[in-house]
Amino acid sequence: MANGSVNLGEVAQRATHINVACSRCARRGRRYRLFKVVARQGEDFLMTNLASEVADCPRQNASMTERCDVYFPGLRKITTGEDDATSPKPDLEDDDDY
Repeated sequence: MANGSVNLGEVAQRATHINVACSRCARRGRRYRLFKVVARQGEDFLMTNLASEVADCPRQNASMTERCDVYFPGLRKITTGEDDATSPKPDLEDDDDY
């Protein structure tokens, strides 16, 4: 974790999947296989940049208050071992787009 940024390689060393959700809409439960994401983006790709890559949302370029707000439920637990009690539990199904 350089300068507080987490990259894909660090996450992939600790987990096999990453969950994706949006805090502004009902999109929840997308789950990506990390080995596929790393193969496509590279180990040094930052998680903050990954959010915009996987968003695939028509609101991605909307005004700041309406913009898609993708996040990774469970990322905190993967990187620190601490549970994030505020994250909703997504319905998990693999997204084979990656």
